[in-house]
Amino acid sequence: MMMLALVWLWVRALENRLTPSSFATGYVMLAAMLFLALYNIRKKLPFFPLGSSATWLQWHLYVGIGSLGVFALHAGLNWPTGTLEATLAAVYLSTIVSGLIGLYLTRTIPAQLARVGEEVLYERIPALSRQVQRQAGDAVLESVTASGAITLADFYTAKLYDYFQRPRGTRYFLRPTTAVRRSLMGEMQNLRRYLCEPELAACERLFSLVRRKDDLDYHSARQGMLKTWLFVHLGLTYALVILAVLHGLVALAFRGGAV
Repeated sequence: MMMLALVWLWVRALENRLTPSSFATGYVMLAAMLFLALYNIRKKLPFFPLGSSATWLQWHLYVGIGSLGVFALHAGLNWPTGTLEATLAAVYLSTIVSGLIGLYLTRTIPAQLARVGEEVLYERIPALSRQVQRQAGDAVLESVTASGAITLADFYTAKLYDYFQRPRGTRYFLRPTTAVRRSLMGEMQNLRRYLCEPELAACERLFSLVRRKDDLDYHSARQGMLKTWLFVHLGLTYALVILAVLHGLVALAFRGGAV
C-alpha cells in the first residue's frame, strides 16, 4: 500500500507540473508485469540464491494486487475504446482474476488432499489406476475359478467394470465427491448375503479397491485442477507481457504525434 501511495503522489506531482503521467504509470505497470512473470522462472531455478519461494510468492501477491491501483491510475475507470487497449485490459483483468482463483485453490486443495491420506504423485496416478483395475478383475476371476459362482461376477460386470475402467468426467473433475463410491459400497454390502465364501473374500478386496480407486480419482481431479489453473494463469501472464510491450511500443511510436 505504501508503494502504491508513493506512485499516486508521483502521478499527482507530474500532473501538477502539467506533465502527462500515462508514460510514467505505463512504465510502472510494465515493470510490475515483468516482475510477476519472473516468479515462474524463479520456481524453475531453486538452486540459485534468489530468495525463498515463499518470499517471492508474498511479493507476487503484493505486486499483483497493487498493480490494480496503478492500472486505475494509468487507464482510468472507463473501459478503453481501442482494440489493442481493450484487449490488453481484458487480458490483464483475466490474469488478476485467475491469480485470485489460484490463491484460493492453492490454499484449499493441499488441505483437501491431506485429508485423503496417502500422498500420490500426479504423474503416477494413471499407472496406479491401471494396477487397481487389474487387481479388481483378478479378484473377481479368482472367485469364479474357486467357487464356480457368478453372482459377484455379474455385479462386477453391471456395476463395477465402468467404475474401474472409465474416467469420472468433467462434473467430477470440477467438484469431486464420494457419492458414487458410497452408492457402490452400499450395493456391495447388500450383495454380501448372496455370496459364497470365495466370493465374500473377493468382495472384501473389492471394497478396498473401490476406496483406492476413488482416492486416486480424487487426487487426479484436485491435482489436475491445480495444473490446469497454472497452465491458464501462465498463458495469460505471458500474453499480458507481450501485449503490454506491444502497447508500449505503439505509444512510444505515436508520442507527440510522431509515427
